[in-house]
Amino acid sequence: MIAKLLDLFKSIKTLNIHALPAPFNMNLQRREKIIVAVAGVLLVVLLLLQLVVFPIIDRRDTLSKRIVQKRQELAEIKQLAGEYQALTSGTLSNEALLKNRPKSFTLFSFLDALAGKSGIKQNIIYMKPSSTNLKNSPYSLSMVEMKINNLTMEQLVNFLHGVETSQEMIWVKRVSLAKGEKEGQLIDAVLQVETFQL
Repeated sequence: MIAKLLDLFKSIKTLNIHALPAPFNMNLQRREKIIVAVAGVLLVVLLLLQLVVFPIIDRRDTLSKRIVQKRQELAEIKQLAGEYQALTSGTLSNEALLKNRPKSFTLFSFLDALAGKSGIKQNIIYMKPSSTNLKNSPYSLSMVEMKINNLTMEQLVNFLHGVETSQEMIWVKRVSLAKGEKEGQLIDAVLQVETFQL
């Protein structure tokens, strides 16, 4: 393409105006010939810019934008990989905790013992255990719903702290509080506590 344009430029340069057909055969002065030659050169330069230079610049800009986009995608992939590794290692450590738990462990007995240590065993109205098998898993979800009446806020917080900080992979799913029937700052609580069970 560039070679063709250069040939065209050379032919304009060596053009014999007197050899042109009648409509193009004009008696031009030296000054007019220079103007025509300059116009031809400008035309060739514009064609070169339009057909060669501008497409190269556009292509470079497109590639630069793509590089930036791919770098962002790579950063996101690395972040997701880090999160996945953290989750995987967390899962493995959780599995180890569950496997190291005593075979005789039950959520019901753990909560009963914790209530005794926290001094609120006499406040327990009921404890209802239940269990749900998890699909495609060797574990089942064990849950105990318990109602505890006439608690101080400190007693409740201590009991919840004992549940959440235990090494037995236990968590509180739901807490429902109500003002106690007795006078004072006592509260009634209904808790749902869960864990995975082998």
